[in-house]
Order: sequence, then C-alpha cells, then structure tokens
Amino acid sequence: MLKNILIVLIFLTSCGGGSGSNNDNSIIIPKINSFLSSAFNVTPNESFNISWSATAAYCIASGDSNDWVGNQDINGNKNLSFSSIGTYILILTCYSQEGVPISDQKDIVIYVSNDGSNTYSSNCKTPKNDSANYWLEEFNNSTLNSSIFTYQIGNGRFAQGIDGWGNNETQYYTGSGSGTYGNYSNSYESQTNTTENVFIEDGYLKIQPIYHETDLFNDPNYGNRSFSFTSGKLVTSSKKIFEHSSRTTVCFKVPDGVGFWPAIWFLPQGFIEFNKSWPDDGEIDLMEARGRLPQVVGSAMHFRANWGNHHYLTSDAYVSMTENFQDTFHSITFEWEEDSIKMYLDNDQNPFFHETSDSNPLIGTHYPFNEPFYLILNVAVGGHFGGQNQWQNIGGVNAQYPPDNSVFCHNKQCSNLSVPDRGRFLIDYIEYKSID
Repeated sequence: MLKNILIVLIFLTSCGGGSGSNNDNSIIIPKINSFLSSAFNVTPNESFNISWSATAAYCIASGDSNDWVGNQDINGNKNLSFSSIGTYILILTCYSQEGVPISDQKDIVIYVSNDGSNTYSSNCKTPKNDSANYWLEEFNNSTLNSSIFTYQIGNGRFAQGIDGWGNNETQYYTGSGSGTYGNYSNSYESQTNTTENVFIEDGYLKIQPIYHETDLFNDPNYGNRSFSFTSGKLVTSSKKIFEHSSRTTVCFKVPDGVGFWPAIWFLPQGFIEFNKSWPDDGEIDLMEARGRLPQVVGSAMHFRANWGNHHYLTSDAYVSMTENFQDTFHSITFEWEEDSIKMYLDNDQNPFFHETSDSNPLIGTHYPFNEPFYLILNVAVGGHFGGQNQWQNIGGVNAQYPPDNSVFCHNKQCSNLSVPDRGRFLIDYIEYKSID
C-alpha cells in the first residue's frame, strides 16, 4: 500500500484558424449519483422500491429480474419483488452518449429468505490444525486481543512523516483513547478495546470507515486539521510475527462502494521502529480491493529493483458476480517458503500469484522476503488505489472516481445504511501455521 505513484495528465488543445470559433469536443463523464433500494433483505413476493439518479445520456437495467431490463430514464424509481429464496443482483449502467464506450455502473444485491434476514455465504477454506506451530483467531470474543493487535493512529504524519500514508489517503485512523498526540477516538470502549471504527460483532472483526458529514473528527495536535473520514488500522508489530515456512489464511468480506480500500498486508518487523525501510525491506500484500470492483482483489510484492527504483509484482483473483467479494466471504492463503511466495483463493489448488527470488526484476537485487514480517488489517479511504485521485482511461477519456459518501457509514451505528455490513470490512478468521 505504500505506493508512490506519479500521475501525469496531458491535455491536448487544438486551436483552429478564424475568429469567434469555439469547438467543444469534450465528453461528459457519466456518473450514477445514487442507486438505492428501500430494502436489501426481503421475504418471497415482498415488494421493495429501487430508485436511481444519474448524470448521463441514458441508462440500461440488467440483472436477475425480468422486470428490471432494458433502457431506463436517467432518474426514476420502480417496485420489484422476487418469488423464490436466493440472492439477486440488479445492475444499472449509464452511458455518456450513444456510440461512446464510457459508462458508470452500480449494483444492488437483494437477499430473499423466509424470515427476511441476510446470512452471508462463504467460500472460505476451512481452518485445520495440522502443523506443529498453529494459531487461529476466530473473533468469537467481543474483546479485541491487545496482546496480538495494536492500533496505528493518525493520517501518516507521525508514523512515517507524510500525510495520507504516502498515497494521498483521506482517512484518520482512530485508536485506543487519548494519547500523546490528542484524542484518538470518539468512542473508545476500554473493556473490549474497541472503537467506533473497529469492533467485534457476530463473530467477525469489523473495520468500519465513517464519513463525518458535519461533526468532523479533529485532532488538535495534528495541526488542528479536521477529517471527514475516520477508519481503523490494526498491526501485530512486535506481538505476532510471521515468518517462512508458513501458511497464513484470512477469511474476509470487503465493503461495497467507490472509495473503499480494504487491505490485508505485511511489512517487515522493525519498520515501525525505523529499523527497516520501504521499499528496500519489502512489502507483501495478501489482499487489496477497490470498492468499485466487486469481482476482483489483488496480491502484490513491493521492493527496490536493482536499478534503484520502487517496483512491484502483482496478480489479481477473479470471481463471478454472484459470488463477488462484497457479498460472499472468500479466503486467501499466503504460502510462504524461502525464496518463494504463493497466494491461493479459497480451496483452489493452483495459485493465482506466484513469485520467487528468480522472478524478474528480482534477479540480481536484494530479496527482502525471507525476513520476519508483521500483519496489517485496515480500510483506507480514497488514495491512489482506492478511489480518490485514481484516474482511469475509459474510451480515451480520463475519468476520476472520488469516494461516494453515500455508501459509507455516517455514525457508529451505521444507521444511514439499511445493511450496515455493506459499509464494513469483515474478517471471519486468521489462521497461521508452519509448513512442517
């Protein structure tokens, strides 16, 4: 996640001859301002209403309902229902104009059950105690284990001397009560070691970014800067250390919406104490996700290449829309041996990511991935990867994706979302075992 990305935007302007002429060939980037449902958990044949509003030329409906197909107005609402138990996806795609392949897309997932409740399905690998060195954290206790996890606090200035954690991220990570640099959270519960942004509920560790629409979060010792977003970041530095030869499996579900950047990753032990440096001593990303991309997550290795620059190797894991990472629990297993790193999705036998010390451009350079690392769990907001300042070339036009404030929780209870867990990063379990 500590990526330094230089984005160069080049605008080409053409001026024709003659006076008084003004040729405007710009294309309006389509944006779905809202795509909402009155309910996400319903019973068979129970009616619910979906509404939408977009800045675009036209929109198209698709998905799992015969009543939600074809061209739609750019603003509207519609009553729908499903007769059978199951999980249903409704998709809205809006275009700038006909013939131009630039679009914005959002989806709504409706859960239909006999009692109208949502029980998430899981494709995660089943934990198994089959090694000499075994550790399993299933978050069955409401208290966050302080002997394993520590809160990392702030916006990056005190941790690494730069705001935004080196990625132009917008969130302030809250933590355990008051400290040297100010009041670190609005609601720290000392009995459970939890905050408004990090807590354990229903057997899941939940990291909940919060959008503060009016009552901004302020740390007086942070230059009197106020923050619209807060979130949570947990590290195991100096408490739970990870080494080869081992397998680490994490079962998780990611939040849904533009601007979320959940991650499960590792930095070298000693980095917090400034005994290690980035990227020289490496970074391992077990999982990173973009909230606007429900079907894909990625893994990566970061290091300093032999020509002196930061470099990374990355690969993505893909799933179907019906089993996407925002609606279904999935696991990634990090298989770590000397000079080799592999990542496996769920119960797959073949890794979607595999790099070794002989991979280009690691050949002939310092290979830092045989040293001890510590685990990090967090949800960033925006940044170069998650949404803000993330530019993509779509149909020849550069489009920007700022965080969508409407998909974030607006308070500790997340009362603004009909399904609060849609705005949360859920961890079901973390398993660590030696390879014997």
